[in-house]
Amino acid sequence: MIMKQLPRQSGFTLVEVLIASAILAVGLLAVSTMIARSTIQDSRAYYLTKASMLIEEFLEQESHKQYTNSAFNSINGTSNSTTIDGIVYNIDCSVTNATPEDFCKQMNCIVTWNNKGKQGNTEYAYSFCKYD
Repeated sequence: MIMKQLPRQSGFTLVEVLIASAILAVGLLAVSTMIARSTIQDSRAYYLTKASMLIEEFLEQESHKQYTNSAFNSINGTSNSTTIDGIVYNIDCSVTNATPEDFCKQMNCIVTWNNKGKQGNTEYAYSFCKYD
């Protein structure tokens, strides 16, 4: 009696498919986590950019005071609030003498904001020197 050989079957076994699916699932989970984190960082960068623009605008307005004596002497600390896109940005600035002499002052500003319970802040320092 001649034994008839069955043709060799090709393809994947169930175990190979399960292992490949598990590896793919882990990879997709890592990618989705990375996308979620990048979205959060993008949001933080957006609000930090808005805060930077606000403080730069404020310091630009204050910088003209360094060109006259009376205006230079009136540079002092200040606080104000601005709302952009429903987020309130608080600017608090304090002024100190930057050198032992009276021709320079340093303004330190802190900008804070609260976005849906996430507190953010950034700090800036700017030196004003009197030009006569």
